[in-house]
Amino acid sequence: MANKRDNGSGTIYQRPNGSWQARIYIGKKEDGTPKFKYITGKTQAEVKRKIKEYNQGGNKTEIKKISVEEYILNWAKLYKKGSIKDSSYDAIEKTIRNQIIPYIGMIQLQQLTSDDIQRLITDLKEKHGYSHSTVKKVYDCLNQVLTHATIKDDIIKNPILLVNMPEKRNFTQKEIKFFNRQESAAIIEEATRTYSNGKPIYVYGDAYILMLNTGIRMGEAIGLEKADWDSEKKTLHIKRNVQSVFKRDDDGERVGGKQLVYNTTKTYSADRVLPLNKNATEALVRLCAKYPECPYVIADTKQNIVPPERLERTFYYMLKNLSFEKTGVHSLRHTFASTLFAKKVDIKTISKLLGHANIQITLDTYVHLFENIDHDAVAQLDDEF
Repeated sequence: MANKRDNGSGTIYQRPNGSWQARIYIGKKEDGTPKFKYITGKTQAEVKRKIKEYNQGGNKTEIKKISVEEYILNWAKLYKKGSIKDSSYDAIEKTIRNQIIPYIGMIQLQQLTSDDIQRLITDLKEKHGYSHSTVKKVYDCLNQVLTHATIKDDIIKNPILLVNMPEKRNFTQKEIKFFNRQESAAIIEEATRTYSNGKPIYVYGDAYILMLNTGIRMGEAIGLEKADWDSEKKTLHIKRNVQSVFKRDDDGERVGGKQLVYNTTKTYSADRVLPLNKNATEALVRLCAKYPECPYVIADTKQNIVPPERLERTFYYMLKNLSFEKTGVHSLRHTFASTLFAKKVDIKTISKLLGHANIQITLDTYVHLFENIDHDAVAQLDDEF
């Protein structure tokens, strides 16, 4: 009888003795040649039933049984460690341990279904209230590892192909925190406050003033060297980013606390030369004069580079002294951007100053500011009609 092939079932045919058999491709041998599994039965229906059981995980003895947790951690160590920045590896591991393993880590890889993944994505959004950015990181990570598993023949079908990632507009947008004019003035005053003997209370308080007036990221500020400042042209060259990452051994396992690493800027556009206003220039003068022999713009009392965690903690302390709501240093960058929007600076210029890869990122980040601008623009018609 002629051979028959069912979609996803391999080749099914009747043998000379009257029984039925199926040949299913299950991967490759060590020498690279195809590896097949043969399933036999008295009838064609019996063979189809056995194939279905096999595809559901009932008889997959050729494929090693392994949990999603074990597989994804092994994938990260073997294929991501060393191929991406240390800070990016920390971020992937954080996603794996916080949003993937607790929910589907115990499932056997071969038994992971699209329903499992879709339920995870939906629950992260609906039940746990994670942002679009966080859920997208989960989806992208699983997409990478399951595509890898499919190519490597560790699974037969990729279950994420049927999973829908919710659109960004369907998530509750987290409000971006920025300071108004009065709050910004209070922060500047607090950052430069001194003891009765004239000694500054905050060793690197001027760093916050610099960030507030340039919009640079905290890692970019930490990485500044005095040679990056052109006092004559009143410009500052942003060309590196310092980040705090976990110390790891060659296998990717954590082996202690954290360490600082120098990286290039976040994107090509982030390598930029910024014009400096009076406040930024004065802050730079004070920072650089503090330790004349130190190459860093921002340094601690031992003239060492300042870890981002320390800058963050000091900022929290400042806000507490001002009775302000707790928020991160990144709010200074948002304040810089919102001030430019309020001054009607065009979006292209703002995006360039912030070092965004493209204008769309700026639009997506500060879309709420445009709503206010639209209202202001229409309100101006009251003066015309």
